[in-house]
Amino acid sequence: MALHLRRRGDIWHARGSVRTGREVVRVGEFSTGCRSRSDAEAAAEAEATRIRSAALDGPAGRARALTVADCILAYANRPRSVSRLDAAKLGLINRQIGAHRIEALGEAWRIWRAAHPHHATATAIRYRALILAAVRSCCAEMSIPAPSLPPIAASREERLVYLTEAERAAMLRSYSPHAACPVLLLAYQGMRTQEALQLDWRLVDWATDTLRVGAARAKSRRARAIPMHPRVKLLLVGLWHAAGRPQAGAVFHTSRGAAWADTQDEGGNPLRSAHTTACRRAGVAGFRVHDWRHDWAARMVMAGVDLFTLMRLGGWSSLAMVERYGAVNAAHMAEAIRRIA
Repeated sequence: MALHLRRRGDIWHARGSVRTGREVVRVGEFSTGCRSRSDAEAAAEAEATRIRSAALDGPAGRARALTVADCILAYANRPRSVSRLDAAKLGLINRQIGAHRIEALGEAWRIWRAAHPHHATATAIRYRALILAAVRSCCAEMSIPAPSLPPIAASREERLVYLTEAERAAMLRSYSPHAACPVLLLAYQGMRTQEALQLDWRLVDWATDTLRVGAARAKSRRARAIPMHPRVKLLLVGLWHAAGRPQAGAVFHTSRGAAWADTQDEGGNPLRSAHTTACRRAGVAGFRVHDWRHDWAARMVMAGVDLFTLMRLGGWSSLAMVERYGAVNAAHMAEAIRRIA
């Protein structure tokens, strides 16, 4: 038998090599899913038959045999290494849809999207691009045609949502105490959720009254320093003294005393539940957690901050990403003109 069996627990696994003419295909260990040896032998032989058929069918056959996991492995092992964030994303993709063959890549993608219904459009686009990069790279090496995926229409909804002073005050009063602290950094520093939740005391510079965001944490991959807003400084000073003036360690904790979950690579927002409750209590609708960043940017522009400074403070990678806030300033100025008696 081309594939050899060995038992692991109650299940038989197979591995070995399959020869087709002069070509030898090495098969890594896989589970047959069978508890009896006879059934496992039948499953292993079926896999060997499939591999031989794929080899005889040429490129089309090799394409049918290729899985998403195969592509991810080949992509990760390229001479040009992948980033830490992409490696984490690839690991998550592999765990959830790695077993799917690329001939059914569309179905695998539908399963992925169904498992992550809360991914923003931009996040879904990034995962799609990463999956296609792995598949296309592997297929190019094997000289086989690569499948594609339907494009994701970028949302044209301009999230220029910003709150009135009364709504903002009501929202900040409506969070639970442990959520309200990091949310203040979203509202007054323009930080992204995970930038705030994962803030470490080592990144709080009391000498210059700035908060630092490291390149590894920043979405743009660029480190930045943000001057502390007076309200934020007052909060952090209180927390620092209450914690015994630590030099390192998480600044914010959940109600159970644990550090907030780091979901930067997996998606999802740890503040979503607390935010939903706060919106209900404050009577504010259609305001997402990430909209605090839009609210902050809109207020900065209305206060006269130029777009280049806004880009640097907010950690955007280009001016094009903050140009939409220019519309907020135009509307603000038009409203100011209308107020003239």
